Amino acid sequence: MNTDVEMRLQGLNVSPGISMGVLRVEARGCAAPQMHTITLDEAPREWARFEAALARTEEELNGLKARVKKISGDMEAAIFDAQILFLHDSMVMKSLRKEFDKRMQNIEAVYYAVVQNFMEAMRHVEDAYLRSRVTDMQDVLQRVLKNMVPAENAADRAAASGPYVLAAYDLTPSDTADLDTSVVLGVVTEVGSAVSHTAILSRSLGLPALVDIPNLMLEVVTGQYVILDGYSGMLILNPTEDTKRHYRSLQAEKAKAYQALVEMKDLPSETRDGHRIRLAANVQFVHEYPAVSRCGAEGVGLYRTEFFLLGDGRSLPDEEDQYRHYRALVEQCAPHEVIFRTLDAGGDKLPFEEMGPKEENPFLGWRGIRVSLSRPDIFKEQLRAILRASAHGKVGVMFPMVSGVTEVREVKALLDECRAELRAAGKAFDPAMRVGVMVEVPSAAMMADVLAQEVDFFSIGTNDLTQYTIAVDRVNYRVAQMFRPTHPGVIRLIHQTIRAGLPTAICGEMGADVALLPLLVGLGASEISVGTHVLPLIRFAIRHLNYGECRQMAQQALQASDARTIRALSKAVALRAYPNLFD
Repeated sequence: MNTDVEMRLQGLNVSPGISMGVLRVEARGCAAPQMHTITLDEAPREWARFEAALARTEEELNGLKARVKKISGDMEAAIFDAQILFLHDSMVMKSLRKEFDKRMQNIEAVYYAVVQNFMEAMRHVEDAYLRSRVTDMQDVLQRVLKNMVPAENAADRAAASGPYVLAAYDLTPSDTADLDTSVVLGVVTEVGSAVSHTAILSRSLGLPALVDIPNLMLEVVTGQYVILDGYSGMLILNPTEDTKRHYRSLQAEKAKAYQALVEMKDLPSETRDGHRIRLAANVQFVHEYPAVSRCGAEGVGLYRTEFFLLGDGRSLPDEEDQYRHYRALVEQCAPHEVIFRTLDAGGDKLPFEEMGPKEENPFLGWRGIRVSLSRPDIFKEQLRAILRASAHGKVGVMFPMVSGVTEVREVKALLDECRAELRAAGKAFDPAMRVGVMVEVPSAAMMADVLAQEVDFFSIGTNDLTQYTIAVDRVNYRVAQMFRPTHPGVIRLIHQTIRAGLPTAICGEMGADVALLPLLVGLGASEISVGTHVLPLIRFAIRHLNYGECRQMAQQALQASDARTIRALSKAVALRAYPNLFD
């Protein structure tokens, strides 16, 4: 790694934009920490860092214990008592103190080695219960290391003193959701795909992002000056002055062009031949609320409630907290509609119960509406809060991961119970609030005509529908190149859903792809819901399309036999309509 010569690393551009600034490298997970020797004078500061990490970890564990107790009861919550005991285990502390004084190395490296020794010893004991505690020890080790604030060096101070570009091997949904956009200029990761949650949330946050950069973590160091080119997919390390000048000019040019699109926010989202399409926003964070009106969205087509419900990882907001939170968004978006998606946890999303049993196939397991139906008391709190918010503006509710009509009827029965409870309590709500389902599972698309008799609208989650239809895990980097939303099977399921006759929105990432917009319009989607930052581009694109031409092309696409042909058909229409969006 040369920190003086300009170097270019190619990745996959998943969120457009240009960022220029100092790099901060974050190593996550439970790999062995880097080891370095310390002086006798540094030893007290190292031990103080460790004690602070223990305190933070104990606070986290107590918060998780309270949350799981509320959800599942005392027995399930007791697992955290064992973890807290291990956190302060006298034998571990005694061994750590001895090894630390002997080795004179940074404390996280010594703690890692000591706990690994204890874990190895536990793996070989005869008692099955004691062997099972290795998992608890592993979890405590991860948490302590995560909470260990590293001793600063000059490069760290440079990266921490102002805005920075974040580099990591990977980011979880909660990692990305926690990013402070006031200082994070962009994100680069070694692994990832265009539909990973790092990509999706970066687009929602308006952060330029690159993923899938081979050997990234071997090539970069904290404190390097970098340029992140979210258009070409390039990360430039140690750029020359000429390179900086070029990108400053390009950054200003792109900003001017984007502002021109934003200024079109009051123009209707209709095609050249007068076909109207509702253009709504996907939202998950409070700081996005002002952008909904600023970008001219006709309300919110998808509010991802899990980031509010599970974001702090400690305790679920109660009904009153949820009501106030939902009401604020509804009032801000009035007179437009806000559609709340109920809790969507599990799979590759935020975990509902962190200490739940490991699932061999989490995408096929306890996620989406299955989580909510298995926790009816918690689910009803959310439903009542959404119903109460409907008294303050136009509201819709939709349910994720629905696979058939039985789940829909169970949900509607709970919704009826909530309405009755609110009436009895004298609390206002809109009795005509629209109810819809997410179409993300092939069985739901195939049963769309039956589901259409139970609900008011559909919203197609193209990311999950694609992965379930063609059996490609969208966050598995070995098969990410096989993830093709234009697979003929996916397109036919979208068509079958729309043909059922209900208003149908596209709220997955496919809707944000200007090359595929003609196909979605031609298939008959009545609404496109995308992140606020991309919404001005989609409005511009819709206004330059001809609905009749899109319809004709979509019929050709439904007869095509492969994904590339379908994409090429749609992109050809897009290039004729708005070639400047592909520059």
